[in-house]
Amino acid sequence: MKRIVRGILLVPAFLVLVVLRLLRPIFRVELCVVAFHRFGHLALEPELFLSIRDFESTLQGKRMFPPTAHLWSVGPKRAQANKHLGSYWRKELKAWPSLLISSFLKIGSAFPILSLPENDLSIHGPQNALDKAPTHLSIGQSEEYAGRQLCEELAIDVSKPIVCLVNRHAAHYASLGQPEGVGYSNINFDVSIFEQTVKMLLGRGYQVVRMGAGSEEPLHINAKGFTDYALSSARSDFLDVYLASKASFAVSTQTGPDALCLAFRKPVCYVDTARFSHMFLGTKLATWNPVQILQHGERMSLKQIASSEVAWIDDLADFERLDVEIIRSSSETIEHYVAGYTSLYERNFVLNTLEHDLSTEANQLLSEGLGERGRLRFGDITASLNPVFLAENADWYLS
Repeated sequence: MKRIVRGILLVPAFLVLVVLRLLRPIFRVELCVVAFHRFGHLALEPELFLSIRDFESTLQGKRMFPPTAHLWSVGPKRAQANKHLGSYWRKELKAWPSLLISSFLKIGSAFPILSLPENDLSIHGPQNALDKAPTHLSIGQSEEYAGRQLCEELAIDVSKPIVCLVNRHAAHYASLGQPEGVGYSNINFDVSIFEQTVKMLLGRGYQVVRMGAGSEEPLHINAKGFTDYALSSARSDFLDVYLASKASFAVSTQTGPDALCLAFRKPVCYVDTARFSHMFLGTKLATWNPVQILQHGERMSLKQIASSEVAWIDDLADFERLDVEIIRSSSETIEHYVAGYTSLYERNFVLNTLEHDLSTEANQLLSEGLGERGRLRFGDITASLNPVFLAENADWYLS
């Protein structure tokens, strides 16, 4: 049936594209196709687009010519990484049916002169938009009631501080039958490394909710205030979104749910960052510490990393190609860094003079090393290196 519908749609889609091609000098239409199959992209691509639009419209104060309309697609529901989030964006963006967008793309591929330009959506963006515009995500009154009820069943008190723990691991893609290639060990974590961190946060009065999709290894902590939500039968697409909206902050290893926290403008503490090209360097919401990176057996400073190919590793096989080795922090060290971050959060991210000077120096080194390519990807470097890490490692890391 879908094949028949697709075939029927090609005819009116072709006619629409012909008309739009003729109107292009006075009216422009762009396609915005979200990477709906990836949680972080589904959360942040629309959010960043809308934030940039809002910021630019207040900055320019005038209409652009020709006027531009955007045709959004958040993909078929069955393939969305989070169906509740997909449903929200479909309404907010007035997204078009994916079958129709597919028809436009197919015709554009066959007849390039008719193809609609595609907006280059990003989860980074060079305008530092997350720092300049409020979130476009919201929790409705009925959703608030439902979320509170579900959290009560999980013994989570949303009126008290919540920390979301986000851990990237190999089991998720294995559960989908998608084997990971060479180099993924550099970005995956054994969740047990966070046991001490969780206990520290509990001791400081925070509830800790371990996020995930159900394929994770359990975190063996039996203590009041800790919820292994990832392995809970109550886990749902809706509750994924609701919990992110209620977080005080998140502790993350750079994977999907932390992007949702950023979309809600929740601060995130990133631990042991190995892949700089995927780090959210263009927002003040992000605070991070790096892993120690060795190339050809020699420890690399921030300046050496930022001015080399190592900073732009995307394909994880490049860790091996570039002869790069990472040295992961110990459980004790991660607890130490997160404790420092927690203190920073509790003083509203106000830095003392030494912390400010070191952070400024680090971001200047990053900006200079990443150059124009970095500016186009991240905008101004506004994320901060963890002050505890900097205070203890500035002598070699900033050399």
